[in-house]
Amino acid sequence: MSTHGTQLPQSGGLVQAADGSRWRTADHAPDGEQLYVLNGVNPTTCARWVRARESELVELVGELTPVVDLVKGGVR
Repeated sequence: MSTHGTQLPQSGGLVQAADGSRWRTADHAPDGEQLYVLNGVNPTTCARWVRARESELVELVGELTPVVDLVKGGVR
């Protein structure tokens, strides 16, 4: 379960933090919290310890917002 108040993209979706950094949704922690990897890291092949919990990420880099692909009109 996501602790974030916004609808975030499915696994592999791109989000931008308030500090400008970009992150990809990975999978979920055992307790259901959303996990993220820094953009450029493959979320399906990276080690689990590389992934950041949503609550910790928001505390460190600010609110997360889905990145919208304006050309395709969808969420990237």
